[in-house]
Amino acid sequence: MGTARHVACYQRWIAGQEASLGELEAASANAAAGRATDAELRAEVERCMRGYAEYAACRRTLAREDGAALFAPRWCTSFENSVLWLGGCRPSLTIRLLYSLSGEGLEAQIEEFISGREAAISAVRGMGLLGITARQLELVNNLHRRTLRDEDALSDRLATLQEDIADRPLLPIVRERERERGTAVAALGTRGDGFAGPAGAVDAEVDAAMATYKAGLGKLLEEADELRLSTTRTLATEILTPRQAVETLVAAKQLHLAVRDWSRRGEVAAHSQPARPPLTLPALSSHRANP
Repeated sequence: MGTARHVACYQRWIAGQEASLGELEAASANAAAGRATDAELRAEVERCMRGYAEYAACRRTLAREDGAALFAPRWCTSFENSVLWLGGCRPSLTIRLLYSLSGEGLEAQIEEFISGREAAISAVRGMGLLGITARQLELVNNLHRRTLRDEDALSDRLATLQEDIADRPLLPIVRERERERGTAVAALGTRGDGFAGPAGAVDAEVDAAMATYKAGLGKLLEEADELRLSTTRTLATEILTPRQAVETLVAAKQLHLAVRDWSRRGEVAAHSQPARPPLTLPALSSHRANP
């Protein structure tokens, strides 16, 4: 199934995330101290984006072999899997993270901006910790709208793929298998326990349906990874300043690695809890008590 290659790809990615976080944090500190130029910060951002692109390329190869393995990966914790969207984080999460970083009260101003109030537009200048400007806010909002639309389209396609695999290929096959079983049982005049049926042709049909489904999942994951990459790249290299991009990427990596660490420690703690002893009930008296 190629699980070892999947795990190796993921482990390289985590090691790269940790190394990249250290480099970005150093760049952020240098920028705060006035020791880093925009060109140097931009180079750090580009290095980070290359890491994302390399991971997406690795996953693309693996998804074409077994797309299903990347949707609920065994090398992630159950908590990590519970927050996955098409095998990874939602692309719009990076934008939501930017809103949070930009300071308390920014979202209220965004709502006013979206509603078209000119006074709010002119007032939105250098807001929050990152100093987001009115023009940047407009670009971020437009990117957010496009990203949400693309996320919804991919989610709809996944729902259709899941419905199709149950309704079209598999259900008729299951019913045909049961009819064959019933016919064989009637012919044998028994309950037919252990009857396997003519599995050859049916199993080949099931295998073909499952292969088509996995290929569909792999294609969706490729497109989801591309959306994740393009959203982050547009935000970091086309909308934000180099320093703003560094701060946003630092926060994104810190969040990812912290969630991974917390969930793993939680699972270890849960598994190390001693088993509760079985409940023992008091023995019932063999004779009735005197009234």
